Amino acid sequence: MIERLKRLGGLTLDIAWAAMILLLPITSLPILSHLTGGTLVAPASIIPLAWLAIFWFVVYVIKKGTLPRETLPFLFFIFVAVTASAFALFLDIPTFKDQSILGEEIKALLTLMIGAAFYMVTASWLSQSRSRLMLTLKLVNVSGLILLLWALIQAVYIYLYQGNFPELLLRFQGIFSIRDLFPGRMSGFAYEPSWLGQQLNLLYLPFWLAATITGWSAFRHRLGKISLENILLAIGLMVLFLSSRVGMLSFLLVTAFLVIYFNVYLAKRFQAWSLKYYDRFPPFLIRSARNLIPVLIFFIFLGVYFLSAVVLVYSLSRLDLRLANIFTIKSLATLKLLTSNIYSLFAYLSFAERVVYWVAGWNIFNLHPLLGVGLGNAGFFFPQTLPGYGWNLPEVMNLYYRAFTIPNIKSFWVRLLAETGIIGFSSFVAWYYVMAKSSWFIRLNKTPVFKTIGWAGLFVLIAFLIEGFSTDTFALPYLWISLGIVSAGGALLRNHAEVN
Repeated sequence: MIERLKRLGGLTLDIAWAAMILLLPITSLPILSHLTGGTLVAPASIIPLAWLAIFWFVVYVIKKGTLPRETLPFLFFIFVAVTASAFALFLDIPTFKDQSILGEEIKALLTLMIGAAFYMVTASWLSQSRSRLMLTLKLVNVSGLILLLWALIQAVYIYLYQGNFPELLLRFQGIFSIRDLFPGRMSGFAYEPSWLGQQLNLLYLPFWLAATITGWSAFRHRLGKISLENILLAIGLMVLFLSSRVGMLSFLLVTAFLVIYFNVYLAKRFQAWSLKYYDRFPPFLIRSARNLIPVLIFFIFLGVYFLSAVVLVYSLSRLDLRLANIFTIKSLATLKLLTSNIYSLFAYLSFAERVVYWVAGWNIFNLHPLLGVGLGNAGFFFPQTLPGYGWNLPEVMNLYYRAFTIPNIKSFWVRLLAETGIIGFSSFVAWYYVMAKSSWFIRLNKTPVFKTIGWAGLFVLIAFLIEGFSTDTFALPYLWISLGIVSAGGALLRNHAEVN
């Protein structure tokens, strides 16, 4: 009887894990949002995560189960963030909209605990066996496939029927999201298109791109030499470029990294070739080649990069009306007028509101640079830190005077500075660096699945450099799940090395 109960308990944990991965595309589940007071960030995967955290992770820690080494600097960051929030209770924080300072801190700390739970449970659960890791990568493909199919259905109605969705599709979306479908952009199951872009950039595209580079696939069956990951990558890129401007920039940064990596590879190959064949040429040719060829290659690459950037931005402007504004500047006088005030330029590009929030966050950091103002408290300082230009923006004024909630910084990186200070920001960056080193270490492994995980980890970290400027919540699971997979991969490799 006891053995049956144990097997049943283990089965529920396996089901919960599979459900957590499959539910990742859903960011704002209506029933969960209502239960938590109408919050926008209500990922459906929290429900199975709670089961795993309570009935597996807590027991695992009590029994002194080992955690991957990559989790240690992250735990230190959690300690710093909680400490900063505790010290903030002794600060002279101004009142705003009759909101409770303690209440805002508790809500912010809960979101931090949710993100930490996603990361710690993923890293610990997958570090137990390679089979769990393999199954998870298959489930990521399945959930990504479902996400892309729904996004493509939305695309059909957006581009063929001008966004006139039938009632059936609107009701279907209403089951999974508190927000209706967008008539002009795909949002998948997410609350908004930018969240769809974050899903793709921080979870799905990195693993599909990495699998394409390494030639590995989670499934045996292929269409000739084409794997499922290759197909999903192509479709995912199309969805990304049609849905999220920040998402486009994030993936372009990943692409730039790959181009630079390839250039370094070519330079090394050229150096090896030159060492082998230079001695066959006359001395004056050798000296000339050593001086001129590197300069020539540099300018060739520089020209190719510049031309590619112009062509790419122009091509994307055909898809994004905000980018198209760049090419509507007809005179030097207009360009001079726009560039005379940085806020005017960002307003012209429909980006001024975000910049105003970031500047306000930076001003908050300047007021309390060491430990910040505590998680959740940045909005209380907006009346005194908002830049003057912000008072001209309707969105900012609506948020300031009409919204019941206090404003937020809308940037993960600036929020870290404002709410945890330079100490909290540095501790997070230290963990980020550890994850980059771990990803690089895993990438060098000869086993295709681990090589894929290593590459994917690097792509996630690079993409989040940009994505971190479009969101400021800890509760969305994509960064934490991806880096949890990387941490588990590192632990499995080290355990294997120690056994051998």
